[in-house]
Amino acid sequence: MRTTIAFLTLLIPVSLPGNAQQVHKCTKGRDVSYQSAPCDRTQRLVKQWEAAPEPELPAAEWSKRPPKGRQPEANSAGQRTQSRRHGRTASSINANGNRCKAAKARREAKLIAVGSKRSFDLLRKLDEAVHEACK
Repeated sequence: MRTTIAFLTLLIPVSLPGNAQQVHKCTKGRDVSYQSAPCDRTQRLVKQWEAAPEPELPAAEWSKRPPKGRQPEANSAGQRTQSRRHGRTASSINANGNRCKAAKARREAKLIAVGSKRSFDLLRKLDEAVHEACK
């Protein structure tokens, strides 16, 4: 009986989610560090705040979630409106994208054909061609 209670007592903290932690922004001269421990005597505390870890999601939920930093794609009408503000139409953006993809494909094909005999000048020329196509 005692071993069962001891075993269940040990399982309780493992199954609970982690608590919020403090984040400390410390500086030493021009160096900035973010750390969970308080700043030492040689550092100056700039800011301190609470940070809670993101909750764990099942694998099925992660696959539905868009990657961080990316916005959901707008509909085609919104893309046309936005691109007109910058002086380009959606068709010119698609043409530029196709040109860019073609230049990247040419670069990859050339690198495969050359193999290990590639030189710095060849790499530079290929990268410049891709850069010009992808502007």
